[in-house]
Amino acid sequence: MEHIFMIAMGDFKARAVRYILTALAIGVSVALLVALTAVSDATREYIQQTLLRLYPADIMLYSESINIPIRLVDYLRGYPLVQTAEGIIITTGVYRGKVVSIVGIPLRDVDYFAVDLAAGRLPASDGEAVVEESLGVKPGDDMEIKIYGVSGGEKTIRVKVVGVMRSFLRGFIGAFRLNLVVVPLDWLQNRLGTGPFVNAVLITARDKSYVAPLYQALKETYGDAQVYTQENLLQTVTQVFNALNFVFSAISGAALATAAITTFAVMSITVRERLREFGLIKAMGVPSRDLTLSVLIEVFIIAAVAGAVGVLAGYFGANAVKEALVGMGVNFNVSIAFRPQYVLLGMATSLAVALLGAVAPLYKVAKLRPLEIIQLWR
Repeated sequence: MEHIFMIAMGDFKARAVRYILTALAIGVSVALLVALTAVSDATREYIQQTLLRLYPADIMLYSESINIPIRLVDYLRGYPLVQTAEGIIITTGVYRGKVVSIVGIPLRDVDYFAVDLAAGRLPASDGEAVVEESLGVKPGDDMEIKIYGVSGGEKTIRVKVVGVMRSFLRGFIGAFRLNLVVVPLDWLQNRLGTGPFVNAVLITARDKSYVAPLYQALKETYGDAQVYTQENLLQTVTQVFNALNFVFSAISGAALATAAITTFAVMSITVRERLREFGLIKAMGVPSRDLTLSVLIEVFIIAAVAGAVGVLAGYFGANAVKEALVGMGVNFNVSIAFRPQYVLLGMATSLAVALLGAVAPLYKVAKLRPLEIIQLWR
């Protein structure tokens, strides 16, 4: 076994620069793969956690019109499978040319969506509102919002801003701007003239096993309304990120293919340069297996170094890019954590790429015929 390492390390010293460049090509592709994976994982986790915080209910019953009676909410509260039920109004309006999402919530549950305040406080009385920072207002400002499509046609409501909340999914690039305006439910019902009606009911089941039968019962009973589960939202997020990961995989795949081609070219040149040496060694009685293993050790060392450096570069590079984006004012303040699977992904990918590129050269070494090689070098 000692002679195998001597053959491998002897070649390493002679061709160090060439192998370093090969490791660099593999390492860059691994770094890109790890960085994209880390960013995707961090963003997916952030969005899922945000959705769970902003939408803690198991089920939402929603209608385009404000036509769900409050008595239905009271009925659901007494239903055996239901732990809590809360009626709210979700509608849209226009403020200074911007479309805003108006949410009417009972004052006792005004913090239902875990509002992340940047300034001020939550509403405590009629006419007060907490708004999203994207609207560019501050506590103490008055807002006049026009609402269309409710009973009686156009409505105008005036609110006093008492709090400003940070943007929904503010950690995601191009944060999705709902331009939220949260106001007391009773006050909004009076201003819109809807009476004791809402258009959304947020329902929490007593047990997660009750969600499916409760969802089915609501679908069958209220055919005109839409019924969503928390799981539906999470599945949608998963589908979006699966598509995003497909794009990331294509980008990484191109880099990995380039690394494999580089490895093939380098190892092919190396094997061709060493044909006479290999022929002589084989003529001395060293089996093809040992020669092939020596080349394989070289490939493994290159892959191990490239994989380790690539994993670290990918992780720290992803964080560096995140900090640069945040410094430029781009909303991407997600937490990118290091995970053990990134090491496995990087090392496995590096080894696979290196071996793929070295298959043909290794085969050539294994099939060497000493006399033919010696004759070529006369």
